[in-house]
Amino acid sequence: MFYALYFEIHNLVASAAMGFARVAPIFFFLPFLNSGVLSGAPRNAIIVLVAMGVWPHELSEAPPFLSVAMIPLVLQEAAVGVMLGCLLSWPFWVMHALGCIIDNQRGATLSSSIDPANGIDTSEMANFLNMFAAVVYLQNGGLVTMVDVLNKSYQLCDPMNECTPSLPPLLTFINQVAQHALVMASPVVLVLLLSEVFLGLLSRFAPQMNAFAISLTVKSGIAILIMLLYFSPVLPDNVLRLSFQATGLSSWFLRARVRRMSSNKTEKPTKKRLEDSAKKGQSFKK
Repeated sequence: MFYALYFEIHNLVASAAMGFARVAPIFFFLPFLNSGVLSGAPRNAIIVLVAMGVWPHELSEAPPFLSVAMIPLVLQEAAVGVMLGCLLSWPFWVMHALGCIIDNQRGATLSSSIDPANGIDTSEMANFLNMFAAVVYLQNGGLVTMVDVLNKSYQLCDPMNECTPSLPPLLTFINQVAQHALVMASPVVLVLLLSEVFLGLLSRFAPQMNAFAISLTVKSGIAILIMLLYFSPVLPDNVLRLSFQATGLSSWFLRARVRRMSSNKTEKPTKKRLEDSAKKGQSFKK
């Protein structure tokens, strides 16, 4: 009895390790689930519980935990998890880039600080827009979307089959992030450029005035005014529009064709097969 329980625990650990390899990168990338919010044992326990909740196979179908066959499967699951983490983190990266562009244009990158959610040096506006995107995402069922994407990924990319991500969408991913950030920041950037031109003309006709000293105050006020007029009706809808849905996941995977693990079950003989084998035996006797 105890020996059977011992091997059952090994199968459970193998399935949990494969599920952890796919789910963990999503928790590492999302700003409201990474180490700045959840840390240590609680986060690992939540990752394992989520992974076992969407695991599509029985525990006995997983390979032995210390076998050689486990290595390529875990590497494949980790690669799929990194791709899913990038897709789900897309709106937050766009909002973060949007805030960095605005702060860089208004000259406020001198006040950069450590973002507690991401653990990187970031500007104040980027940090604010990142948290704003997280609130909008969670308020509109973001966790349900995350679990739905995980479930759909297991349908398209089975852990026991070969699965290759589609390269053409991956190659344009960073380009699309930068493109959306520049498009959304373009009204603010345009107004700030015009304000710099007017400040330059003013300093030309009033040399005693330090244009650099007042530029930060003037451009910050203009940027906040434009954001109040432009971003309040547009930004929440853009966050939801950029949120990745499970329906678009099929274009990011090449369907599995070759089984990694062969089943030990024997096929039952059918009536047609028995007749064919009997005919072959009679012809052999002749």
